[in-house]
Amino acid sequence: MPPLAPRPLAPLARRFGLVALVALVAGCSTFVKPTLPGETTWSVRSLTFEEPLQLDWSPLKKTLSVRPDQFLIPGQPYNPYRKAEDARRIVAFWHSYGYFDVGGVDADVRFDEAEHAIDIRWRVTEGARYAIGDVSVQGAPAGYEPALTAVVDFGRGASVDLHAYRWHRHAMANLLRRAGWLRAEVYSRAFVDRERKRVDWVYLVDPGPKSVVGTITVKGNHKIPTEDVLAWVHLTPGEPVAFGQIEAQERALMDSGAFDTARVFAEYGTEFVEGAIPPDSWIPPDTGGIIPAARVAPDGSLLPREGLDAAVDFTVQVVESPAATGRLSAGVGADLERVDVQAGAGVQLRNALGAFHHLVFSGSVGYGLRWRGELDEPLGLYGSALARYVRPGLFGERVDLRVTARFDEALYPGFHWRNATFGVGLRSTLDTGLFIDFEPRLRLDWPVGVGTIDPTVLGALDLAGGARTMNAELAASLTWDARDNGLEPLRGHLVALRAAWAPGGALGDTPWLRVEADLRYLLNLNADMAIGLRVAGGWVLALDDAAGVPIGARLFGGGAYGVRGFGTRRLSVYAERCHDADCQAIPIGAASLFESSLEFRWLPYRQQVGAVAFVDLGGAGEQANPFDDGVSVAAGLGLRVRTWSIPLAIDLAYRVTDVAAYGDLDRFFVFARIGEAF
Repeated sequence: MPPLAPRPLAPLARRFGLVALVALVAGCSTFVKPTLPGETTWSVRSLTFEEPLQLDWSPLKKTLSVRPDQFLIPGQPYNPYRKAEDARRIVAFWHSYGYFDVGGVDADVRFDEAEHAIDIRWRVTEGARYAIGDVSVQGAPAGYEPALTAVVDFGRGASVDLHAYRWHRHAMANLLRRAGWLRAEVYSRAFVDRERKRVDWVYLVDPGPKSVVGTITVKGNHKIPTEDVLAWVHLTPGEPVAFGQIEAQERALMDSGAFDTARVFAEYGTEFVEGAIPPDSWIPPDTGGIIPAARVAPDGSLLPREGLDAAVDFTVQVVESPAATGRLSAGVGADLERVDVQAGAGVQLRNALGAFHHLVFSGSVGYGLRWRGELDEPLGLYGSALARYVRPGLFGERVDLRVTARFDEALYPGFHWRNATFGVGLRSTLDTGLFIDFEPRLRLDWPVGVGTIDPTVLGALDLAGGARTMNAELAASLTWDARDNGLEPLRGHLVALRAAWAPGGALGDTPWLRVEADLRYLLNLNADMAIGLRVAGGWVLALDDAAGVPIGARLFGGGAYGVRGFGTRRLSVYAERCHDADCQAIPIGAASLFESSLEFRWLPYRQQVGAVAFVDLGGAGEQANPFDDGVSVAAGLGLRVRTWSIPLAIDLAYRVTDVAAYGDLDRFFVFARIGEAF
């Protein structure tokens, strides 16, 4: 290959000079707002309407052309031409709510020479407010008129609201589209009867033919063959199709893990608005639908569209995910007893073993350092590793196969606990954010540094002690995550139900059953504030009192993600363990655990600092009742710092109530973590 010839300097210099000249001119110029005809320099100081008025006119404060300054909305100077336009806007505003006899719209404009400002006072003669008369749905397919009529939330005698009532036509059309009429159109018409002071409302339905699949075109795929993409899109030419199927195919393509984006576009050829849109949104007011004059029969009825084909053509537009994506993470967690430094890495290899055959590898390492309390506790290194094979769509597009090998070494107060599992499981995506996992697996548990626990205590607590155990385990979970954000949610809810069963006998050393529930709800107050509620509980039942339950299968609470009146894994049942002559009380897990939080969140949009106030409540029990030894309550405040889209949380908590069973623990805590508590 010949060496690259150097580029001439003259063209580069000319380009650089041109760019510099443009930047210089742009930097020295000032934007001059064009002057409108009739515009003056008189500012608007106030805008009012002469009372009494039946209709609330306050929305006009920020929509009229001549108006004063408001919060975040600049005002406009006085202009007599714009004032005349405002008079027409005011009439249209009153018409929208049924005041069709409105008149006498005039403005009293008062000039203040000293302040060079004006005050505008509008006068409006409202007249009578019309009421709704007859409401009907015409042209519905056979059997669908009751369902379409049920969409209408107003009837005879109701007040008129043109904007709100017109939007019902989109909900009606979407109902028919989900029933198989993809080209359905619904029009809204209001007939004003000025003699009887009423408005008769008619929804005109033109369903078109029942839809079938036409041609299917795939675009955007480069590495994944078109036939493999089509195998995930369960649309067959000539077969009936409804809108819900299109949504399902988009979810299926995204759930395959092979695409960054996937959309299925249909050649509807009609106006299409999906979902409920409030009348006060930024979208322009609905017109009720445009009906050409040729489609209006002499008697005023609606003529159906001509030449509509039942076949609807589809385009599948995909953007393939990178073949390999990596992830690096680092974090620090701290409380008043110990500091943990962690680092992690992961890689996802998409289509590594063929189309839709993925591999996932991840791992983490941490180091725990205790700087208060029992400084000789075994801390040091700990970590985890995971290798997983994923085959999405093993049984239809909704069920994925997962083969997983995992190792975890966790740091508990006073000891380490190691756990290794190997399982072949299934995950089913029922809907957006709704998953079911089912995994039979082999589980190996062994402790490090637990020491010797009194056999009498082991028997009383149904505890397996410090022995190594091996069990077959069946794990299942259901997760429904409808939060708006996984890191800093301000609205939505999460429901997580988990269960694990180790049958014992020939399949293991220590049979047990564990069930857990985690419920979260966020009541949104506005764009920046919300109230969060979390309730979580778990129960572990030993199925063989003699064998007991290993510590790693029992329940621990507290820490930055639990009741913040305890250190990490400190909300637990305690027992004395001994190393030679040295004995110490350590948490050995609970048979029942309850944790709840009530949190007020203030997280200003696109601001780097926020705050929370919280109250946590919880308890850990030796048997089925987590409050056998009492209830622990903690309260505190938190700071949220959001840098580079990473939310750093710092919480200060004080345990208000103390429980003797938990030992001599600190009551004041400081937690630092990345992410919200829930």
